[in-house]
Amino acid sequence: MFLHSNLLLVIFVLGVIAIFIGFGFRDRNPGIVLLGTGFLITLFVIIRKAIDVFGPG
Repeated sequence: MFLHSNLLLVIFVLGVIAIFIGFGFRDRNPGIVLLGTGFLITLFVIIRKAIDVFGPG
């Protein structure tokens, strides 16, 4: 399976988020743009929390 690598998984997730944001800009729908940016912010918060919990220090 091509999603076995962590880097490919991150690229895939960011691509899906970019698709949501792109559809929102194309259709001039601010709700889909906010959905994409909300996913992006949620992903950032989860990564930061994981670094705090499992990271060095």
